[in-house]
Amino acid sequence: MPDSPGLPTDTRPLPAEDTLGCLEDTVNGNGRVFEFPCNERIRILMRVDCMARRIRYFSEKSSQFEHESCLHALFELYELLSSRGDIKNELLQELDRQRAQLNRFIDQPGVSNDRLHQVLSEIASSHTSLAEVPVRLGPHLAEFEFLQGLKGRVGIPAGSCPFDLPSYFVWLHRPVQVRKASLDAWVAPLAPLMDATALCLRILRDGAEPASYQANQGVFELNPEGRLARLIRVRIPQDPELVCEVSANKYVVAVRFRALDDQLRPKPIEGRVDFDLTLCDF
Repeated sequence: MPDSPGLPTDTRPLPAEDTLGCLEDTVNGNGRVFEFPCNERIRILMRVDCMARRIRYFSEKSSQFEHESCLHALFELYELLSSRGDIKNELLQELDRQRAQLNRFIDQPGVSNDRLHQVLSEIASSHTSLAEVPVRLGPHLAEFEFLQGLKGRVGIPAGSCPFDLPSYFVWLHRPVQVRKASLDAWVAPLAPLMDATALCLRILRDGAEPASYQANQGVFELNPEGRLARLIRVRIPQDPELVCEVSANKYVVAVRFRALDDQLRPKPIEGRVDFDLTLCDF
């Protein structure tokens, strides 16, 4: 997909410690990817997507502990949605913005209209499905009282032991397929929001090409020349093990690599680091 002109974004430094993408997608055979959102909208969508990936990963597993982890992630997502009532509207606005951007490329040379219309159709479908998505745990779920009681205990250290929630203990010992069916039913109301979030982030990531750079002594700075990213991606080899930190504004993108010492504290490195940098501004 062709690059597009960037839109204004937040120019505050990026807090590297809380903006990494989900581990499942950021470590693969081609290296390790660090992702840093450049504005609050992308930051909150990445948080939603991180919870969604955990929910779907653990819901497909079979053990009791993995299904407990699925429920904990589901409650965490509901808590995020209820504390930020504007998330659904932010997502709808982002879909509208991306749709307007993509419409500019219809019938343009070098653009596959079939692929473009397919993505536009995905956006339209997601936009429509979002209208009925609940942002709070409520009576739209048949087992609302059971889940609400469990949610209240999950936030208490060791608060969901069998003697605290005997009904939960019984549910955990139901057959795997019965538990999976329950989890699917409880996750289903949020599926349109999770799918739309993944779509938005996929379009954003796919809308820019990476460029290769070198960081001397672990430090690199780039003048973006007016290009204002919404998301910054840094890909490095898996070895040696490095920590990446990024800060950015409209004048400079600064990347710093550090290693971990024996106490897992970041420390300066020597030598050169080869890496790929992507300024996602679609």
